Amino acid sequence: MRFLSLLLLLPLALVAQGSNAGAGPRQHVRLQVEAGKIMLPLSVTIKGKDRSTVDARVDAIRKELEKRFADQPGWELRETFAEFARAEARSYAPRSGNGSKLFGDDEDKADATFVANARWELITEAEKGVKGLEVLRVKAADLTKPKSEDEKQTLGDPQYVLNDPEEFRNELLDLIKADFEEAQKHLPEGQHTLEITGLAGPINVAPLGGKRFELSLPYRMSFLTPKPEKAAK
Repeated sequence: MRFLSLLLLLPLALVAQGSNAGAGPRQHVRLQVEAGKIMLPLSVTIKGKDRSTVDARVDAIRKELEKRFADQPGWELRETFAEFARAEARSYAPRSGNGSKLFGDDEDKADATFVANARWELITEAEKGVKGLEVLRVKAADLTKPKSEDEKQTLGDPQYVLNDPEEFRNELLDLIKADFEEAQKHLPEGQHTLEITGLAGPINVAPLGGKRFELSLPYRMSFLTPKPEKAAK
């Protein structure tokens, strides 16, 4: 993972106030990094008249995908969503002599269609680039029957993703510490306070386009001047 730059947003907001002053405006330390992974989203939809057959078909696709990724370092498969087959939603139709009925009533269960969906993320290392992406597409090919109206698979748009933003938490904290210590060097004696407002939460991640992401942590600093001493009589 290569660091592009270390950025501090805006000058430090230091508040020189009386003893009743609160914390200063919230600031951020920011760190720009490059993505470590390429991710290709894959989804499948299976339909059929028999619930157990639909479930079995999804499971067969899952096992085939797992086999294509098994024991291959640098290539990863993550299942992000899966469901058991359920009756497909039906619509209303006229019912003779009694208004309308909802398809799916007891008398219509014999005609029910069952549907199941599953989604995966196909992942490889970002350094593999276009060639890695093409391999992911090959691994996702021919999972469903191409001439069947009851089996659909869809490949989404590839994306760059970070390995784990939490890997950079200590580096962001070091930036906050350095910021606070530098501010103290340029201010007179007084009460200096530091509040890391996002310490318990996740690191903020913002895509910048392409491989670049910006990570940030918020914090607040304040400076309280000491009370003036009374003039001696």
